[in-house]
Amino acid sequence: MAKKKLFHQLPSCYAGKILKIDLTTKTTSIIPTAKYANDYIGGRALANRLYWDECNGKGVEALSAENTLIYMTGPLAGTGLPYSGRSIMTGISAKNIPEQYTHTSCGGYFGSVLKWAGYDGFMVTGKADELTYVLIDDDRISFESAAELKGCYVQDTQEKLFDKYGRKSSALVIGPAGENRCRHASIVTHADSAFAMPGFGAVWGYKNLKAVVARGTGTIAPMDLEKTLQIHAWRDNPPKGIPYPPQPCDNISLLGFSGKSEPYALEFNSCNPGCNHICMSARSGLTNPLDPNGSKITMSGKCMDPFGSIMRCDNNYPLGAYVDFPRQSEPGMYKWQTLTVCDEEDPLKDEYLRNYPGNLLNMWGPDFEFGKMMMWCCNQYGLDKWDICFWLFTWMFQCQLEGLFDDGKVDFGRPVDFTDPQFVKYILDCMVYRKGPMGDLLAEGVGRMIRALGKEKYGDTIRHGIFNRDGEERLTPVSWETSWGECSHWQGRGFQGCEKNIWVSMNILHMIGSRDEANGAHSHDHYDNYIQYRDDPCHHPLMVDATVYNIRRNEMKDSLLLCEFKDPDPGRPDMELEMLKAAAGVDLTTEELDHIADRGKIIERAIFMRDHGRTRDMEIVQVYPWMTFPDPWGDTVTWDEWNDFVDMFYQDRKWDLETGWPTREAWEDLELDDIADFFQKEGKIPVENPNYVRKPNPFQK
Repeated sequence: MAKKKLFHQLPSCYAGKILKIDLTTKTTSIIPTAKYANDYIGGRALANRLYWDECNGKGVEALSAENTLIYMTGPLAGTGLPYSGRSIMTGISAKNIPEQYTHTSCGGYFGSVLKWAGYDGFMVTGKADELTYVLIDDDRISFESAAELKGCYVQDTQEKLFDKYGRKSSALVIGPAGENRCRHASIVTHADSAFAMPGFGAVWGYKNLKAVVARGTGTIAPMDLEKTLQIHAWRDNPPKGIPYPPQPCDNISLLGFSGKSEPYALEFNSCNPGCNHICMSARSGLTNPLDPNGSKITMSGKCMDPFGSIMRCDNNYPLGAYVDFPRQSEPGMYKWQTLTVCDEEDPLKDEYLRNYPGNLLNMWGPDFEFGKMMMWCCNQYGLDKWDICFWLFTWMFQCQLEGLFDDGKVDFGRPVDFTDPQFVKYILDCMVYRKGPMGDLLAEGVGRMIRALGKEKYGDTIRHGIFNRDGEERLTPVSWETSWGECSHWQGRGFQGCEKNIWVSMNILHMIGSRDEANGAHSHDHYDNYIQYRDDPCHHPLMVDATVYNIRRNEMKDSLLLCEFKDPDPGRPDMELEMLKAAAGVDLTTEELDHIADRGKIIERAIFMRDHGRTRDMEIVQVYPWMTFPDPWGDTVTWDEWNDFVDMFYQDRKWDLETGWPTREAWEDLELDDIADFFQKEGKIPVENPNYVRKPNPFQK
């Protein structure tokens, strides 16, 4: 495809500048956004190219002055378009095993405010000599002492900054977990939205960076105001469908939790300007579990909140939430959460509404106080909720159940008690403040802690007592780790069991990435394709097509930036193009947008190859062992089946089967000749090996 110049002049939806911040020297400089926007639009694709050009992470540790974190908005931020505050951050993860380049996205208003201040993003490198925050006040950049914020909880930090700079300011902040370099630590902004999974809060803590505050008086204008208003009106007033109520599962529904104590009012709020989607909940009038005086709080949360309160069963997986049916071409037929009853005579009605129940996990709950303590501590300390709820505490529960703590060699300083909310606070206090006999190990993250204790016993021991809904036992290890030091998520077993086609696709994304991709790339496809590959997804080319589709949508939603819960909507298959046209006034085809997505993704692969020595052999072993344990329906894959699918995927991407490295043709197809030349000098442009033989299963006993 011939390279197309998107803009002759940078559109008004961009601020035009990327700020480089050096904490060591307390200096800043500017990179023009126009240098990158033509080829990468914004967000993750742009950040990947910027990192390739400006940084080299080879041998760089996550907790170091040399680790550069890049924050980027997309062309929608600040324009008034839906989701227009979303943003992305990239850099070397403190949580990955091994440490490596990764990304994370976040909601909130900070991205919009930063653009109103005149910047599309910023880069942070170096290390301050004292706890510091950076103030971006239009074109005035200052480095301020954060001494008075030291040790403050997340929301207290935000309130102090609001008091100082006004409610029109916005901030990214870390809590005590980040200051104490806990590898689960997050960077948090509005409505508890967070850059959570990669442990970037620990990186800011190492750099003595408590916060970045933005305050802007500028304006960001979409190129097509009329179209922007049309999209906004459609978002606020979608055509009505008949709601199909979610099926409750042991007191859990998709919309909230109804537990045995302290009822709460369930309200809805969004984390981004212009969004009307019900995905965040504000629980008002709750008693603050960290305040002995019992003050009242409002706690925002997402899908993990109800499961923090009860982990007795896995969630239901409704087919129509992930497979777009022909009737979903009607506007307003959303695939996420709001399921819609179709015409009673629709022959696909039963198929669309078919539920795939996950396993009975038989863990804690129901106990709202227990879950509230877990979620509120994560919010205030600045911790990744996913790792705490779905990995740390499930690991502790399952180890206790299997008697692994009985010999006293693992001592938390008090008995493990999943009926006591104060036990949650105690464990998280030990982690965040590195106190007690296990504090330092807990702060290193679950994966590193298990390796220090002995992975064979404390990670690989089989947990019994998990059953599918037919009463058949489903064995998994006590630790739900899968790839790159991440916890299982939509990978077929552990938490959120799903049908085989989904976990086959998602495991490719996890394998070639460096983090849990499911938060932004839930697997979606059309029914006509699904019925062709569902019986043998590892050998059907349409399954490869579906996987590539999800990679592209994930890359593009993190570049424009959009939200997975509505992107792309079955009722608006061209919504990404519509959004980009409204914001930037540019007409692209779907193929051209996919081309930009492919370019951004392959640069991420270039970074993995250059900085971390990535190969097929490194990747293939990351996800395969997890797929040998049966999913809720008893499905697994063999070594050859999985490698067959990887071969098909590599061939589609023009990657070498033996090394997993892109061929020169793959680089040149995406106009990345300079990167091809770099790898040519490095000896990493593969030459086809006609004698290539697949390696035998290294896990075969």
